[in-house]
This record gives sequence, C-alpha cells and structure tokens, in this order.
Amino acid sequence: MRNATDVAAVVSPAGILLYASDAAAQVLGYTPEQLVGRALIDHAHPDERADVERRMAARMAEPDGSAGTAIFRFRHADGRWRWLEATAHNQLDEPSIKGLVLNIRDVTTQLDTANRLRASESRYQSLAESAPVGIFQTDAAGRIVFANARFALIAGLPLPRLLGEGWLDAVHPEDRAKVAAEWTQGLDDETAGRPNTPLLLDFRFRATGTMTDMPVLCQRVRMAEGGFTGTITDVSEYVHTVKALAASRARTEAILGAAADAILTIDDSGMIHNFNRAAEAMFGVSSGDAMWRPVDSLLPQACLREEDGQPVAFAPGQTTAVIARSRAAEVRRADGSVFPVEISVSASEVEGRRLYTGIIRDVTERQRIEREIIAAKEAAEATDRAKSIFVATMSHELRTPLNAVIGFAQLMEMKMHDPRALERCIEYATSIRMSGEQLLAIIDDILDMARVEAGRLELSEQPLDLSVVLAQAASQMDFQASRIPVTVAIQLAPDLPPVRGDDRRLCQALCNLLSNAIKFSPVSGTVIVSAGVAADGWLEIAVRDTGIGLEPNDIPKAMTAFVQLDQSMTRRFEGLGLGLPLCRRLVEAHGGVLTLDSRPGEGCTATIRLPASRILTLDEFLAGV
Repeated sequence: MRNATDVAAVVSPAGILLYASDAAAQVLGYTPEQLVGRALIDHAHPDERADVERRMAARMAEPDGSAGTAIFRFRHADGRWRWLEATAHNQLDEPSIKGLVLNIRDVTTQLDTANRLRASESRYQSLAESAPVGIFQTDAAGRIVFANARFALIAGLPLPRLLGEGWLDAVHPEDRAKVAAEWTQGLDDETAGRPNTPLLLDFRFRATGTMTDMPVLCQRVRMAEGGFTGTITDVSEYVHTVKALAASRARTEAILGAAADAILTIDDSGMIHNFNRAAEAMFGVSSGDAMWRPVDSLLPQACLREEDGQPVAFAPGQTTAVIARSRAAEVRRADGSVFPVEISVSASEVEGRRLYTGIIRDVTERQRIEREIIAAKEAAEATDRAKSIFVATMSHELRTPLNAVIGFAQLMEMKMHDPRALERCIEYATSIRMSGEQLLAIIDDILDMARVEAGRLELSEQPLDLSVVLAQAASQMDFQASRIPVTVAIQLAPDLPPVRGDDRRLCQALCNLLSNAIKFSPVSGTVIVSAGVAADGWLEIAVRDTGIGLEPNDIPKAMTAFVQLDQSMTRRFEGLGLGLPLCRRLVEAHGGVLTLDSRPGEGCTATIRLPASRILTLDEFLAGV
C-alpha cells in the first residue's frame, strides 16, 4: 500500500485513526505519524462533522464485512478544503483490525468538473428555453434527441413528438420529401470531410389541424462529440416584411414612373439617389447617367435645400418635413438650354442620413399661357378703351355733317322768299348734299366694319378696268382735296391689265386711302396714285402723300380697328380710325395685302397688292369672265 494513490486508514470504534498509509502525505498533506492517534472528524468540515459521525456509527452497527461510501470535505494541511470520497468496510470482528477500514481518495477535481458541467448544462438549458429561435440537437444519424420549447411552438407539436424523426410530421406536405432528402444529403456532406459546413434549409411548417403555413429557416453544424446542433427560426415576419417592402417599392416605382412631374432625391452631398422617367424626359438625361452624380449639372443644389442653410427640425415622431412649396427656379437640360420650373421640396431621415426630394414642374407652357392671358386682357382693355373713344369720336363725326345739313337747311328756309337768293340756295343745297354724302360714308364704314367683324362681308366680283375705279375714287375725293387744297395725281402703267374684283369695295378702299393721304398732306401738297404690275406678278396700287408720316412702331396700331394713335391729332384732322382697318379687310377679302411704309415727316405710302390670279387678259375682260 506504500505506492497506492488512495489513502488506506483504520478507524477505531471511537473514531480515532489507528493507521494511515504513506499516501496520506500526498493526498491529505499530513504524514501518517501526524494523523495516527487523532480523531478523523477533527479534520472534517464543521457543516459535515455530524453527518460523518452518524455515518461511521451506522456503519459500525452494520454486520461485519458491510461497506458504504461517503463524501465530505477535509481540511488539507495547506488549509484548503478538499473533497474526499471514503469507502468504509466494517472489520470490527477481525481480531487484527477491530475497526473500520477506510479507502480514501481526493475527488475535488472530479466534483469541480461535474459542478461546472452541471452549471454549463443549466446555462445551456436556460438559454435554449429563453432563445427566440428553436434549438435542437441530433445524434450522428440526424435524429433529434433534444428540442426546446420554442421549437415545439414553431412546429406546432408537443415536445415528445419532435424527437427522433417526428419533427418531419410538422413540415408542410409539399416540402416534406424535399426537406428529408436535403437533411440526408447534409449528413452525407458533413461526413465526407466538411464537418464545419453549415446546412441551411428553408421550408414551411404546417401544424396538424391548421391551414397556416409558417416559413422557417433551419441551420445546423456538427458538434465535436458527435451529432449536430442547430436552430429553427420563424421567418414569417421577415418574409412578410420582405414582401411588404417589395410591394412598397413596386408602388413607389409605379408612382414615380406615372408621375407627370420630375421627381429626384439627393443626399447631403448633392448626389442624386432617385431620378424618375419624367425627370429623364425633362432634363434629357437617362436615369443611369444621372444616378450617383452631382445634381449641380442640372440645377443648383440650393434649390433642393433649406433656404437658410440650417437643417429643418422634424416634429416628434416624424421623419419627413416640407421645406418649400412652388419654389421658382431655372434649371438646365443636358443640351444646355435653360427653362423655368416650380419645385416643391421635402426633407427626410433614412437610416440616419438626410435626403432631400424635389418635385419639379416645367412651367414654360404655363408662363406662356399666363403671358398670353395678360396680353389678351390688356388687348381687351385696350379694345374697350378704343371702342369708348370710337363712340365719342363717332358722335362728333356724325354731328359735324348733321350740323351742316341743319344749318344750311335753316338758311335755305330763310332765303326761300328772296328771288335774288336762288344762287345762294343752290350752294346751300350742294353743301347739304355733300354733308349727307359724308354722313352716309361714315355710316357705310361703320356698317361695313360690323359686317367684316361678323364675317358677313360678301364680294360682288366682275371684270374691272382699274383706271375707271381709280378715277371714280379720285373724283369722290375732289371736294375734300379742294378744301385744303391738295392735288391728286394718277399715274398708271401703260400696260395696266384689267382685274377681277368688287368695284364698289375696291373703290371704297381707295377712297379711304385717299382720304387719309389728303387729310394729312400739307397745303398745296400732292397725293400720287400709281398702279402697275410688280416684278413678282402681283398688281400694286400705291397711294403716296408728303404728309406728317408715322413712326414705324405705330403702323400695326394704325391697322387695328378702333385704335387711334393720337386723340389730339384725331380732333385736328377728324376721322373715326376705321379707314385703314376697313381698307385692310376689304383688300384681304380679295386675297390681297395692304402695307404701309412711313417715316415721321416723310409722308406715307399705302400699297394695295392683289394676287396675280386676279389679273385678266384682254379677251377675258371683253368676255366678261
């Protein structure tokens, strides 16, 4: 027993050590001499002394040869408590022993290991039961030998049914064969030299009696001691989130794609993150070329940021905020052209990053329409003013010949009984006739302009000798010309051809032109009327005076109905302001064009141009075509 690792000892019925082997020095730290003669329980832990005494007494009361084992703490010579396992044999009846024979060994290390193992198992069990995923262990054949409560909850089966291959009963019938095959294939892979390769399986659980499918993800790895450990994760929420995210992304892309306005998003650095189809069309650049590039090439970054440069603060619980609505700006297309837009801007926080989204609307057409509306409004207001002025002017122009008619009629009444006043009465009658004709001409112009405005002007076309029409018009202007006086000269080309047209309307147009030319000519001035075929084949009739002339910018106004250039001039020279507009309409009714060429102080030339299609040959004229 000198070389034994266990301590052999003999204890008397009184508990005194009668013998201790040499191993006591190694195991207990005491030499045999230090132990013999002392009570064993003197070295036992106070908490366990009573139990040791009770066990020794019980063993001594047992029949000779009986044995029993006890574990207790013993104070080592170095002061530490060591766990000892003592097996006692009753040898009281043996004359050479007369006591308990003890076989003592130090089991401190074994107990510590066992305690740590139990603690580890307890922690594992606690983690397994509290984990949000199903946890399982299998044997080397892949049969489940352990599963936590979460696994049972996910599978919808009681724990006992999960063990072995029972867990496959919870797998969706459509997935069961595939999962079993992949599970077996995984075993083959892991036993073929890839023991650390995780096996990933995704399938559906369908608990017995339910119609609800639960998508799960399974992962397992080999354990060092054999078998496998793995997890079963309920990914239904994840799958739902992924589907919802995909649906949301699809809706967003549909909205962005269908939006008529350009929509783009930039980050703090000005890089473009989103660029919809409307933006592609607006800026002339593809989404692929615009994405992740600076926005400054298209519009100033400031257009999509806070005006004061300070990041907008979000309301509690909010991740978006409106920065601007209908912000006016000018942006640039890829070809360099600039156009006006309105931008609405909002800021948002996404994963800690601040993004700015701009909805951009091209307002080029709207601004054009607005300008047209303003111009139309101003034109309407100008027309209203012109018509008011026209009414006032017309009343004056009508009153002048009417006053002459009434005045000369009264004079005739006074002279009717004086035989010597016959010649004077004839003059009065002539003045009355001429005033009446002037009044009739004014009324005719008003009525003709009304017909033109209403689109009811009709031409009575026939072959015409222009020389006759020109002479007739000049004759009608003789009285007006003689009052200033002004000379009217007619210059006709020797080869002046006949034309087809309405002689009354052409004469009316020429009279209006002659009236203006005479009215604005100086005393003893000359008005020249010329006619001939132009180089382009059109027939031209020109009325040229040496009067006060017009500013070139005023010519369009002079050709507009009811618009008079200078009221003081109108009062000085008389007239309704209908002559040129009516003349232009009469010429246009013949398919022709009326033009004015004038400079202040250089007189004015009004030219009637009739298309070549209205020129007749002599045979056509004689035939009355």
